[in-house]
Amino acid sequence: MKKPVSFFLFVLLALSLIACSSGNGSNAEQSSSNPSETPNSGGSQFLTIGTAGTGGAYYPIGISIAKIAEDQLGASATAQVTGGALENIGLVQNAEVDIAVTQSPMAVAGLNGTEPYKQQNDNIATLFNGLSKGIFQLVVMESSGINSVADLKGKKVVLGPSGGGAINVITDILSVYDLGVDDLDPTYVAYNEGITMLSDNNVDAVIVQSAAPAPAIKELEASKNEFKLISIEPDKLEVLLEKYSYLDQIELSQDMYATKNATNTVYLTNMMIVRKDLDEEFVYNLTKSIFENIQQVQASHPAAKELSLELQAKKAPIPLHPGAKRYFEEQGVIE
Repeated sequence: MKKPVSFFLFVLLALSLIACSSGNGSNAEQSSSNPSETPNSGGSQFLTIGTAGTGGAYYPIGISIAKIAEDQLGASATAQVTGGALENIGLVQNAEVDIAVTQSPMAVAGLNGTEPYKQQNDNIATLFNGLSKGIFQLVVMESSGINSVADLKGKKVVLGPSGGGAINVITDILSVYDLGVDDLDPTYVAYNEGITMLSDNNVDAVIVQSAAPAPAIKELEASKNEFKLISIEPDKLEVLLEKYSYLDQIELSQDMYATKNATNTVYLTNMMIVRKDLDEEFVYNLTKSIFENIQQVQASHPAAKELSLELQAKKAPIPLHPGAKRYFEEQGVIE
């Protein structure tokens, strides 16, 4: 009687093992084919967005895109505070973030490995262009005695976060005044911290390279402290625009920050870059989601209100990611 029972148990055990083996094989197959399991796949569940300091426009714009990725793609998306445009090139290159805001001249320099970059960053591509205007905004207290960029010589000046792309723009602007960063007493902190230092008379000036209105400057306006923005003189503007093709002229109205006068200054275009090695289908879906919900990005910060699908017809500073390119081709904005 024991043999039949033993044999019966052996058969049950064997069948059980076969079933388990089959089940495990099925799970492994599902896991390997499930796009949500790998960050490079079309259904990626993780997206890190490189922005800048919290006092500029990059951060709220990044938050809006993270929200779209979560709502439309089911992704776990995060807007990460970074050093800004300059640092974001390397962060995307090294896959420390997946997409990031940067400036058009930084993207070109990063891809080609020209100053300020020491090597080519070949893992970056354009997600979309025309995001916002990065405006040079020189802020001082009304009583500072500073009335021109030339007056910054020897002064304590906040230049934004370390690693930010603003440093290169500032260097170019200083050059037409025969000045360099070495002629200043520079401090590298986030814009909102810099504005606090200005209010406390710990620095003489703050340069905010951001879309307007910049949250940090709006905080200063709300404080009722008397401040002003410094204009770039017409002759210096002419030299800047002739020497640096990436710059353009802009006037900030008195209403922007409730200042006594309008401010004449310069700006460059901001853009969103993406890891070139990110899955094409995922980037296609991300691009599609962003532009189908573009009003959320536009509402995130006044600087992004002009972002549009039509702007993508303009040639990107660096090549488009294949996923983004496919979406824009489908929409008929590029050929």
